[in-house]
Amino acid sequence: MASSSSILEPNLRESVQGTSSQETPAYEIKGRTMALEEWDLTVQVESPVDFTSLSYHGCNIREYYESQDLISYFDMLHGPTYTNLIRHFWVRAHVYDKKAAQ
Repeated sequence: MASSSSILEPNLRESVQGTSSQETPAYEIKGRTMALEEWDLTVQVESPVDFTSLSYHGCNIREYYESQDLISYFDMLHGPTYTNLIRHFWVRAHVYDKKAAQ
């Protein structure tokens, strides 16, 4: 995600970041907010919609989505899950209240 800001053209990067002579970093790496280690977290990956299980229990709705060409959407939902990124996020997550955000 952070690399996306580095592919901007130089003149576009200046307009996005401002015209100051000092470049500010595009992102800030937060410190840990949990006492847990990243590898102590277990990430459970599951399919949002399981057509096989639904058809086994008598609810075959896959054909309705196939007729509308929406199966590619569900294939996208069942795409890869980046467990290392999820672990890295959760140990550094921080919640702000509405007053502090304003």
